[in-house]
Amino acid sequence: MDDRDIPGASRLSRLLTQLEKRLAERYAFHVFAKDSVNFGVLVTYRQTWVPQNYQVGDLVSTIPLAPKEIRRYTTKKVTKKTRAQKELEDNLHTRKTESADTSRTEREIIEGAQQKTNFNLTAKESLGGEGVTIESTQAMGGEEGTSSRDTKRKFRENVRKSAQEFRQQHRLEVETSDIEETESTGFHELQNPNDELTVTYLLYELQRTYRLSERIHKVTPVIMVANDVPAPHEIDDAWLVAHDWILRRVILDDSFRPALQYLTESFIGAETDIRILESNAQAQHQLVESLRQQIRAQQDLLARDQQDVRNAVRDLGASQQQQGLLGIVQRVFDPIGLTGKADTGAVSAAQTMVDYAEDTRDRAERERERLLAQLEVATTALQAAVDRLSAAVRTHYDKVAEIDRLRVHIKDNILYYMQAIWSHEPPDQRFFRLYHIDVPDIVPRSAGITVDIHPGNALLDALQGRNRASAQLPMPGVDVTQRKLVEIADLDTVLGYKGNYMIFALRQPNYLTLHMMQEYLDVEDEVRVRDPDTVSDLTADEVLKLAACVRSNDPKLYERHRDGLKKLLAERLSAQRPGDDLVVVPTSSLYMEALVGTHPLLEDFKLVHRALDVKKVQADVRHAELENIRLAARALKGKDDDPDIDRTVIVRSDGVPITVTDGS
Repeated sequence: MDDRDIPGASRLSRLLTQLEKRLAERYAFHVFAKDSVNFGVLVTYRQTWVPQNYQVGDLVSTIPLAPKEIRRYTTKKVTKKTRAQKELEDNLHTRKTESADTSRTEREIIEGAQQKTNFNLTAKESLGGEGVTIESTQAMGGEEGTSSRDTKRKFRENVRKSAQEFRQQHRLEVETSDIEETESTGFHELQNPNDELTVTYLLYELQRTYRLSERIHKVTPVIMVANDVPAPHEIDDAWLVAHDWILRRVILDDSFRPALQYLTESFIGAETDIRILESNAQAQHQLVESLRQQIRAQQDLLARDQQDVRNAVRDLGASQQQQGLLGIVQRVFDPIGLTGKADTGAVSAAQTMVDYAEDTRDRAERERERLLAQLEVATTALQAAVDRLSAAVRTHYDKVAEIDRLRVHIKDNILYYMQAIWSHEPPDQRFFRLYHIDVPDIVPRSAGITVDIHPGNALLDALQGRNRASAQLPMPGVDVTQRKLVEIADLDTVLGYKGNYMIFALRQPNYLTLHMMQEYLDVEDEVRVRDPDTVSDLTADEVLKLAACVRSNDPKLYERHRDGLKKLLAERLSAQRPGDDLVVVPTSSLYMEALVGTHPLLEDFKLVHRALDVKKVQADVRHAELENIRLAARALKGKDDDPDIDRTVIVRSDGVPITVTDGS
């Protein structure tokens, strides 16, 4: 399905078109051609962190304690990370239709005809004279009756009751929960040992200071080999799928992860699902159109049947009228009904046609109702199919826009992602991809090489009392030959990346790299690495110390170079990379300090009693000191017995004395 086929999708079309236009634009920067090489030097600086003193930072808490108060507290550190994501989609569509239709027709047709004829004859005769009387009565009667009755009763009852219920429910619930909880508990106790003074414990954040210095460490001759960078239009869906396992690890923003996941996991299925839903919707639409055509045809048929009913009813009325006229004429000209009944059968035939037309109309009406019910069901199914298709299309094109947004993001940060992709390349695979590349081997011509001698830093040489000179190696004529990359570079280790360049260490420096390294080499008794900036190793403090030393030892030299020292100090103070710096690093520890109250909380008589107790203790101490002096004097006089013994009793047994002492 093309977005141009969707009504109202012009903005979506413009958005996708503009994104494709941005992706087709060239990079805002230049990259080196694939497999091109370049030589250079890699300068490595090393930082030195020298620990200094501790210091206090911000005040964290204060804990005041009364005399002899003990405060026990528990520190509990709970780190709880909870990530809950819940997506709930509930779509319920219920449609219920119920109808009842009852039609009852009862018609009774009675047609009766009766004819009756009576004949009466009476005769009376009297004969005789006297004594003879004859009386005769004759009666002749006759009744002829013809009776006919035609009763037609038609009863038709049509009961139609239909109930329809359509219910569609779609429920999607996705719940993700990620809980990480860490808990550490510590028990502590603080006590104020004083009886009459308060104490306030001050808790500060403990900090450690470091003296940070940075010096040049080493210089490495390197060769740089250019990798291939894809063109902007080549960053398509296939490229994203090919590198998705790396992009997931190094993506700069988590908002791009759903688009990448959709492309690699659901994109093909979504396209197929949309095609299936589109075919289903088209099939349902064709079914609805077919039912509508059938309903229109049935409507025309029903209209014709209704017209036939009206025509049949009109013919029945005409037949009944004609039959009535014939009856009237017969009664006038044939009152005794000698000619028989005047029914020609036209009325019955017309009634039969009416009944047939009504049955045909009823069948057409029932068929129309059936088609309408099917149309309603098909319309509901069509709406459901369209809803599913629109939801799938909406979700898909939202994700398509997100994928294009990801492509634009990768195009804007292509070097970052390409360096990540190159860093995940297996070393052996990288080796066999690059080893055969031809690189130039630069060999200088020995004839005509001269060495230029340049003086060093005049100010520092004058202040330090030395005379140094630097030699510059010029670039002579060279001969360039071709060698394989594997012969001159260490392809097993990538030192880093610069743009689309991969940096490898040279196995041996060539003349070109030596020419670039000469500013970093200090050749004396041994070859050492130095900074081309001769004053970069000096800090502002060292410049001040140097100036103070020169001023104290040689004031005249100091006066001559005073302005130069000021300029050098200003340069070191404003340098972007100072020689050293003081860095304060916070720690996870606390520093505690006790603040003792100045006013005691005891009553005056207790304070006096406390002072007397102190004097009593002092007197006891002096008495003990004097007693020790007395004992020392006795020892000096040769009296080593215990002065605290009052009596000594000596008992001899067999010439062996036994001494029993009695102490106080």
